[in-house]
This record gives sequence, structure tokens and C-alpha cells, in this order.
Amino acid sequence: MSKAERSWIIAWAALQGIGLWLLHEWLLSLPGTGPYLSVIWPLYAGVIILPSTLMLLSKYRQDKYLWIMVTGFTLLISAAASYTGYQAWVVDLPLHRTGQAGFLLGAMAFISWFVLLPFAEHQLSQGNWCSNYSLLFASAWRNCVKLALAAVFTGVFWILLFLLAGLFKVLNVALFMDLFTSRIFAYPVTAIVFGIGISLYAAKEEALVGIYRASLNILGWLLPMVSFILILFLLALPFQGLTLLWKTGYATSLILVLLACTIFLFNAAWQDASGEQRFPRWLLRFIGIGLLAMPVYIALCAYSLGLRVSQYGWTVDRVWAALVVVLAAIYALGYAWVVLKRQAVWMAGVRQVNILAALSVVVLLLLTLTPVLDPVRLSVNSQVARLMSGKLAAYDFDFEYLRLNGKRYGNAVLQQLSKNTIHPDAVLIQQKAEAALTVEYRTFTSSEGKEHQLTQEQLFKQWRPYPRGTELDAEFVDYLLDNPSVRPTCSEAEPCPVLSVDLDGDGRNEWIMLMSYIGKIYSIENGRWSLAGSLYGDGIYNLMENRFPAQAAILTRPARWKELWIGDVRLYSNDN
Repeated sequence: MSKAERSWIIAWAALQGIGLWLLHEWLLSLPGTGPYLSVIWPLYAGVIILPSTLMLLSKYRQDKYLWIMVTGFTLLISAAASYTGYQAWVVDLPLHRTGQAGFLLGAMAFISWFVLLPFAEHQLSQGNWCSNYSLLFASAWRNCVKLALAAVFTGVFWILLFLLAGLFKVLNVALFMDLFTSRIFAYPVTAIVFGIGISLYAAKEEALVGIYRASLNILGWLLPMVSFILILFLLALPFQGLTLLWKTGYATSLILVLLACTIFLFNAAWQDASGEQRFPRWLLRFIGIGLLAMPVYIALCAYSLGLRVSQYGWTVDRVWAALVVVLAAIYALGYAWVVLKRQAVWMAGVRQVNILAALSVVVLLLLTLTPVLDPVRLSVNSQVARLMSGKLAAYDFDFEYLRLNGKRYGNAVLQQLSKNTIHPDAVLIQQKAEAALTVEYRTFTSSEGKEHQLTQEQLFKQWRPYPRGTELDAEFVDYLLDNPSVRPTCSEAEPCPVLSVDLDGDGRNEWIMLMSYIGKIYSIENGRWSLAGSLYGDGIYNLMENRFPAQAAILTRPARWKELWIGDVRLYSNDN
């Protein structure tokens, strides 16, 4: 790297640090940051994206197309940041409610920026966007290593600074600690050191390229194992059925993680197909069978997600899950198509699939920062549509979700619902909408109200008494009906084991309700049922989810170690 290029990087790093410092000082001068998020977030986007891009593409600093591309992308992200900031801020809600939106904005912007960087470099060096896949591959990994090393370099630098400050503070010299923690020092110095870390990459580029290539080669040897998992699980499904799969509640997540591992490990092994594949031919065919199984997993995920959406409508999580499924489908269908083509160079067509998938990632992520695919807008509209159509009863509708999690969309809908006159339960909807518009934090009144509607018969279906044949005490059930705050969360699909046992030796049985990792003890005190305490044990989880041994003996045993009381201090052993 030439001296001029290194100076260019450090200069832009300094400007970035100064810009971040000025923005921070401006924020401190504002009476409140919430109303200005639609301006603040775009400014931060510009100060971070523009200098960072110019530093990583410093080699092409004389090319006018660099400025066109950087300016265009910065304006695009700034516009998305303005929209996100505007939607995130709701009057009368705490500012921390905007934190999740800010994090997602940063994550989506960074991923899009990182994915597009190799294409920009390809355009600047080759005059087109994606004709040389090896160049795209090398550029992506080079940027990854650059950013990682620069971050480590900056982190170690600050560790040394605080070591210096700490040593002098021991000597009652606070000058260094005060200097290093001042904003006017921290922002510019951090940015400059990060820029220096980027510029140092060129000095050891060949060695670093060899390291990440070797790392990918090692990881690539796990591809046969993940292919084996893909095939084995698929073969086991017909014998076990899909019922067990859907019953877990997280099968779709596990499948998507498996597909993500497959995609990553395949690309670690395949890389850019510039060298000979190190797997024998029979193993390549086995891997190909595993890749052919991927579309089946996509179908399972799509079916599972479709069922949830048809039953309960769209939520923010389901919108994100759908986007992940779409992206995974591009890889899965693309890789399966390449396997079926049986090209002379193994999986050569993956180049086009990876390019399409990368660009699809950018398009979908950026659309989530617009009204087109805003997950919050889609979820709010879906849930309100279910309410208005009668699919969801007004009493069961979570109005506070619109207020606290629906951003500006949700609060606008609440305003409309507070004036609704056409719904059969219009009066109830108006009352709940007006009440929700006044809250700043969850009150849980909606969930408690919903629980109070449960009948004894419904609660009986959520519990499984032991020993077998034991009947639940009607007064105990009434107590739990009247006190939902002390009632464990159970369901008909996953009932909780309830044990009738005399724990304190008074001749009267207590009720113990087991949950995932704890048991609740209920006993009669002064003629009334109450929550008496809790039970803990490493094996409680194994008794849940219908694994409770029906014929197991239920006994009480005296504790090995008695309690020790020293005055009013109670000491007890957990090793009983």
C-alpha cells in the first residue's frame, strides 16, 4: 500500500471520528432525541457508511464511479433510516422502545453494505458487476478479514490505553483516565486506530489469505457430516411422522439452522471452485444427495410456517421467518438444480446461485426498511384484520401490543379502534383501545382477564394428576382460577404434572405442580389454599412433555442434613 493510500484511509477515519463526536455533542444539546430520530439516524448512517466505504475501496479513490456508487448507497440507507426512525418514535413512550428498531436498522444496513462491497469492487476493477466469481469471493473474504483485524487491533489498543490509565490512577494521577474517557478523544482516536488497522492489512495480505483459505478447507471437511444428517433425518421422518416434528414448537428453527450450516459448509468446501476438489468421487455424489434433500426441508418449513400464519396470522417473528425461508429456498432449489445438471466441473453453476442469493439478501433486507416489507406494518395489519373479521375475539386481542410494539402503525390503528362503531363488540374495543393508548409498560391485564375466563373443565385439561386416578380438589382449582398470578402456564397440548403428596408430614396432602425447571408447592394455610414454596431438581425437565413415568413410585424421604438456625438466620444444604 502506498503512502498516499494510507494517508487517504487515515484522513477519512479522522473525519469519521470527528463526525461521530459532533453528532454526539449535538444529541446532548437536544431537549429530547425521540422526535428527531428521523434526522439523527440518517446522519449516523451517512457518517458511518460513506467514510467506511471509501476506506475499504481506497485503491479506486481516483475513479468517479466510486463516488457515484458510495453516494447512491449512502442516500438509500439514509432514506431507509429516516423512515425507520420516524416509525419507531411514538409520543409518550420511553425512548428505549426504539432500541430494537435501531439495532435492526444497523444490522440490515451493515449486511447490505457488506454484501454489496465485492460487487462494487468488481465493477471498479472489471467494468462489470459479477463476471468473475473468484474475484467476488476473494473480495468478500478480504473485507471480512480486514474488518475483523481492524476491530481486534482497535480493541487491543484500548485495552493498553486503559492499562496505562489504571496504572497511573493507582498513583493518584487521573489525567490519563479523564483524557481517554472524554468524548473528544475517544471518537476520533478510535476511528483513526480502526483506519490504521485497515491499512495494515496490505502488509500481510498473502499470509492472511492463506490463513482464511486453510480455515475454510478445514471446515469444509464437515460437509459430509452435515450431508449425512440431512439424509438420515429425512429417512427417519416417514417412520416417526410429522406430528412429533410440529409438536416441539421449534422444529422449523432447527431445520433452518441445519440448512444454514449446510450452505456455509458447502461454500467452505467449494469456495470459488478455482482448485481441485479434495473429496473422492463417491463422496461428492453423497454430498450431492444431501443437497438434493434441501428442497424437502424447505417444503417442511414453508408448510409449518403456513399453518401458523393461517391459524394465528402474521407476527413480526413470522415475517422474518418467511424471509429466511425464501432466502434458504433460493439456495436449496439452486443447489439442487446444479446437482441435477451434472456439470463437468463439480457444482460450477453454484456461482450463479450464490450471486442471485446475495443480491436477493440485499433486496429483501432493504425492503424491510420500507413500507413494502416492514414486518411491524405487516403484523399489525394482519392481527387487526383477524380482529375485525371475527377470527379473534375482542376480549382475546392484545391491544397493548399495538401500543408498545406496533410503533407508529400500531398506535395509529389504536386511534382508529378507539372510535370504531361497526364491530359487534365495538364498545369493548373502544374501551380497550383507549386504555391501551395510555400505557407505557406492559400491565398484563389483558392476559389475566383472558385467564379468568377459563373454566374448571378447561383447567383440568391442562393438568395431569398423579398418582393416577387422583382427583383434583375443587377448592384448589377455584383458588387458581381466582389467582392467575400464582398459576403456572400450562396448556392442553403440554399439560403439567400435578402431584398430591404430603410434604410436611401434617397428614394433609399438598399439591405440587411441575413446570420446566421448577415445582410449585400449594398448601392450606389457615383454612385457605396458598402458594407455599418451590421445589428444585436437576431432573424436573425430564418429567415434563409427557415423559412422566406413569408407574413411578412417588415418595417423600427425610433430608440428610437438617436446617441450621443461628438466631434468625436460616442455613440449609442443597446437597440433600
